Amino acid sequence: MSEPVRRCAGCGRKTGKSELFRVVRLPRGELVFDPELKEQGRSLYFCPTKECFDMLMRRKAPEKLLKSTIPQELRKIIECYLTHTESAK
Repeated sequence: MSEPVRRCAGCGRKTGKSELFRVVRLPRGELVFDPELKEQGRSLYFCPTKECFDMLMRRKAPEKLLKSTIPQELRKIIECYLTHTESAK
């Protein structure tokens, strides 16, 4: 069985789910960063690069796809995680 394919909300590239990061709107309405892909809820996927994250924020993808905005604290967490991940390559 093949891996599910998802589209990056930033650049639009389609790829395997495990190659992307995601933000999830939990059933109670809270948004969380879920790099392990374990949380249940409405999701927004993006490539693990700062460029794609910045692009999805400019396009207002969270408002369109999750019907919510990413809080500033969560945005900082994601940007730190992306900076750390990109520097580890």
